[in-house]
Amino acid sequence: MFPEDKKDIETGIYDENGKTSSSSVIGTETTITGNIISTGELRVNGRIEGDIRCRVLIVDINACVKGTIQADLLKVYGSINGCLYAKSVFLASSAKVVGNITHEQIEIQPGAFLEGHCRHLDDPIPAEQGPSDLMLTDARQLKE
Repeated sequence: MFPEDKKDIETGIYDENGKTSSSSVIGTETTITGNIISTGELRVNGRIEGDIRCRVLIVDINACVKGTIQADLLKVYGSINGCLYAKSVFLASSAKVVGNITHEQIEIQPGAFLEGHCRHLDDPIPAEQGPSDLMLTDARQLKE
């Protein structure tokens, strides 16, 4: 997917042909309502209400995204509310994520807020389909 020389993904984003791809920035005073598709890097400083699909997504510290995200590399310093699908996920100590994360690799710094489930892309059995003796139950329902 990336060139063989494995240059730093944030200093040079490459398309399928190995050519440098451009970055897009959503400014701090910008709100976008709608879906975004990009073949390069997207840096969000403002607010997005919609789904995002790109190769690299960086959600800066004051940014807010509400929607489903699909990316190769996702770095979160701000706030996301929605499901995340990424090969590599990084949640900084300032990150706030409400939603499920499907990933190949994940790094969560101390102090990051995550309300949801994390699932590895290669997980063969979703937790909901696991053996019944491994399932969590609500004790309040057992009393009835």
